[in-house]
Amino acid sequence: MTTISAPESHLTWPERIDELASAHPELIALTTTALGGETLTWGELALRGRLVAGRLADFGIRPGDVVCVELPGRAAHVVCALGAWRLGATVLPLRPDLPARERRRLLALADPGVVVVDGQPAADREVAADELVNGVDARPPAAFPPVVSSPAWLIASGGSTGAPKLIASSTSTVVPAGARAVGPALFADTGDARHPVHLVCSPLYHTQGFAMLHHTLVDGYRNVLVSRFDAERVLDLIESERVAMAAFVPTMLIRLLRSPSIRHRDLSSLGRVIQGAGACPEWAIREWIDLVGPERFIMGYGSSEGVCSAQIRGDEWLLHPGSVGRPVGTEVLVVGEDGARLPAGEVGELYFRPVQGTRDVRYVGQAAPRTRPGGYVSIGDLGWLDEDGYLYIADRRTDMVVTGGANVYVSEVEAALLRHPDVEDAVVIGLRDAEWGRRVHAIVQPRPEASRDGLADALRDHCRTHLAAYKVPRTFELVDDLGRADSGKINRRALADLRDASGEASAGAASAAVSTGSMPDGLSDSAAG
Repeated sequence: MTTISAPESHLTWPERIDELASAHPELIALTTTALGGETLTWGELALRGRLVAGRLADFGIRPGDVVCVELPGRAAHVVCALGAWRLGATVLPLRPDLPARERRRLLALADPGVVVVDGQPAADREVAADELVNGVDARPPAAFPPVVSSPAWLIASGGSTGAPKLIASSTSTVVPAGARAVGPALFADTGDARHPVHLVCSPLYHTQGFAMLHHTLVDGYRNVLVSRFDAERVLDLIESERVAMAAFVPTMLIRLLRSPSIRHRDLSSLGRVIQGAGACPEWAIREWIDLVGPERFIMGYGSSEGVCSAQIRGDEWLLHPGSVGRPVGTEVLVVGEDGARLPAGEVGELYFRPVQGTRDVRYVGQAAPRTRPGGYVSIGDLGWLDEDGYLYIADRRTDMVVTGGANVYVSEVEAALLRHPDVEDAVVIGLRDAEWGRRVHAIVQPRPEASRDGLADALRDHCRTHLAAYKVPRTFELVDDLGRADSGKINRRALADLRDASGEASAGAASAAVSTGSMPDGLSDSAAG
């Protein structure tokens, strides 16, 4: 990891928090639903970040080191990140309940100077969050010269091969030009007693949750951090906190739509509802556009690698349904299996290149990303461009199922399954098949009140009304719990490998293979960002 001194004309993120604290020391900056509810003012947030920086310095943390924050969604997570950035360190937010083997492999890759844990330290270089954040210290907070962390963070990912890796963010801790205008002057003119509210529902080990929380803090938003997603609780918070902005992964949006109370809730405070971190079914997008209005619903596309960014507002999406928008500052190359460039409308592997300058994609623990001459980089997504330059995402390259020589994009099949009123969640994978090479297999989590009798046949008939015949799952499997991570991710490769190895849900199964338990541990994409 590298660090640079902060240019005189720029602020670092910790300096920006200091500036907001100076202007609004008593206003609330952060609230959480963890530990019965936590609250920090801007003054407290800045002070605790400075104190943590001093304690991390005592542990030997220096510019360029990695600080691993292995905590649930609580205030200490934010404070420890700010303290690390004040020293010029890079933060690795890590899921606190990782399987031991995966945790060991990721920590070996990161080689952190300190691992901040939620409980008691159990190894060298571990420190308890409560000791770091709440420890008694009679010394005044230390003063550190401004230094930029680059990258600001690493994100852990299971990767398309199942081998863990770390993705270095393309973001540094320099406050973007113009961000300071969002601060004290804006709020002084509103007459409001608090800053606009951003609701954080994604876990902080996921790019969406971690990045948006810290970017909005720098922009002067008060952040409300949800420790665990629950649809009714989230709707309560939107109403009681007058939430102005919230970002959701597709599974969250679908669960909110299925709340029996959502049509009776006051969602008028929401200026922006952002969908990201995966493909969202078109029917769900249309329902949200109807619910909050097309100007307030925004779909985003990006990656932890930071090689491409695109956004599209609901009113524009209605003119280009299915699109994630025009890429911003990025050229897109669509490449076929033979390596040739494909014309508009044809699906291929997507390669991205910044319009200006270069943007390195840095992985720790995995070979370099796929590239093309001219500086183009692939992150493994399949998609196409239309004649107007709008981008459409079909699937992950590694998730696509080739059955009988035809390509099936699992996100399309999953979207069809999720339209059925008895389906709570669904994942589609490809399994080895003597006749078809791979067959389309659906793993379905029924809604609690749904009857399982005849459900597989009903789902097959339902899919036939929405999909071409070759895309309809040939086998179905019902489970009590898919084991999807809080981030919405799930490891399809692991699900397929488990079934291929055990011979479950064989090709001759005419009806569902029914499981009465939850999915085995470790099948969610637990590290993924």
